[in-house]
Amino acid sequence: MKVSGAVLSFPKTYNKMSKPVKASVWFMVGSFLQKGISFLTIPIFTRLLSTEEYGIVSVYTAWSSILVIFATLNLSGGVYNRGLLKYEENKFTASLQGLSTVFAISLLLIYLLFHNSFYEFTKLSHTLMLTMLICFIFLPGINFWYVGQRFKFEYKNVITVTIFSTILTTVVTIAAVYFSENRGFMNILAMTIMPALIAVPFYLKNFLKGKKFFDKEIWKYALVFNLPLVPHYLSNLVLSQSDRIMINNLAGSNYAAIYSVAYSVAMIMIILCDSINASLTPWRYQKLEQKEYKEIGDASQKTLILIGSIIVLFNIFAPEIIRLFTPPSYHEAIWVIPPIILSVYFIFLYSFFSNVEFYFMKTKFMMLASVAAAALNILLNYIFIPIYGYLAAGYTTLFCYVIFTIAHFGFMKKVCKENIGNSQIYDMKKILLITLTICFLTAASTLLYNLIMVKFILLAIILILIVVMRNKITNVIRKVVGKREKEY
Repeated sequence: MKVSGAVLSFPKTYNKMSKPVKASVWFMVGSFLQKGISFLTIPIFTRLLSTEEYGIVSVYTAWSSILVIFATLNLSGGVYNRGLLKYEENKFTASLQGLSTVFAISLLLIYLLFHNSFYEFTKLSHTLMLTMLICFIFLPGINFWYVGQRFKFEYKNVITVTIFSTILTTVVTIAAVYFSENRGFMNILAMTIMPALIAVPFYLKNFLKGKKFFDKEIWKYALVFNLPLVPHYLSNLVLSQSDRIMINNLAGSNYAAIYSVAYSVAMIMIILCDSINASLTPWRYQKLEQKEYKEIGDASQKTLILIGSIIVLFNIFAPEIIRLFTPPSYHEAIWVIPPIILSVYFIFLYSFFSNVEFYFMKTKFMMLASVAAAALNILLNYIFIPIYGYLAAGYTTLFCYVIFTIAHFGFMKKVCKENIGNSQIYDMKKILLITLTICFLTAASTLLYNLIMVKFILLAIILILIVVMRNKITNVIRKVVGKREKEY
């Protein structure tokens, strides 16, 4: 009765929500739909592509994620959000898009001059590199539009375009791969060109509405704000993407493919953590503004326990998930899941500390932690992959994320001491206890990989506990949503 009553009352509860809260809900749904479709296509592509072809696609994706920072400076990120409060939207958008275009074309020209050197470094063909760099010119067009719509809480437009573009790109990519003999190459071309084609109308619209390409004040503002953050953005990408590149170079594309599958399967946890963090971050900023530090700490601990519990449960059923989504040639990826899934936990944990650094505008500390962790990851991969194979990359990455998180905690303590004195935001003893428990349970849960009956009995017990403790589990979410509704 309670469950059915909650279901029946949901429409009434939803209608009472303010527009910003509805937008938060739908943006989370959109993120799950967009990345969820990519997750669900794993069984298709792992069966259509050989491990070598899948490895090439994953390496291309890794390089694309890194080079796009040089091509766009990530101008549709934090600097755009802040600038929308300061400048007229249309002029600001067009000017920032103009700056992004200059950087993208500059990188394209540099590539044309030194394409042989690029090939030696990336091992990507001239056609693929040229396609990637040309598409970088247009992609910010739709990204600026997405952020602008989110800023105004226009969630219906965002959801519509997100679903349309994701489905269209996915269908065209699958068709291109299925009907082609050179499947890896066509996979890359389709997944690169389709988003750029969809972005072109938005790119043109931004210039037509803003009627501005260059604005000295806006360009200066954007460069001063974003250039110091470029090493941070790059280092984060290197930390998450360099494994696949180095495995490809040191062990072979087959192993890069297996490692990439493990990362793709772990994507569902990354989506969940990103969505929760995106919802909690504005709330944390509000509480920091109001100096309500205890509420931040209490909510963060409960959220950490929730995420940690899901991670342990996910790891228990990792073999079944891998077998469901991949053919036998990828099944050894299950042994990469534990370190990868724990890396996701530490990424989520470090966001607790980085949010505080961002709030107090101490971004240089973030840059130092990110660069150091990325450099350490490359060094450890270079040492251990040739000795222990591709599995070593998972554990070197986990180790680096642990160091990364500890560094951010140290920097956060320094920032807090400078800005709020002796006030404590997080109870680190409790967080340390939670973290050690999650690490132990994740490691121990690998012993259950082949004990199917034990796992399903454990799952039944967990589901019963979730039902019994459902009020406590949803308490934090209700509190956050409720507070945000009142403030809007």
